[in-house]
Amino acid sequence: MSIKKRFPKRTVCEVLREIDDLVFDAEIENYQEIRTKLAEAEHMNKRMARKLYEYNRKWDVGWWEDNPDYEQDVLKSLERRALKKRSRAKDK
Repeated sequence: MSIKKRFPKRTVCEVLREIDDLVFDAEIENYQEIRTKLAEAEHMNKRMARKLYEYNRKWDVGWWEDNPDYEQDVLKSLERRALKKRSRAKDK
């Protein structure tokens, strides 16, 4: 099955944020380097989005309707980060 068929309504930024969450939650040796690369990729994606907007100002019309659970995904991500921070603070 192709990726496009499995995840037809996801954005690059959303996937980058999910990867960042996974890295944040994991005990990874080069954690900071990975997060720096993810931040760079997200910045590049935002620049690309601005360029798309120059070409077609309505390129994102309908995105929110196609992704009704986006807000819930963001809130879950923030909750996971907060729990991880509290856990790390408790361990110290």
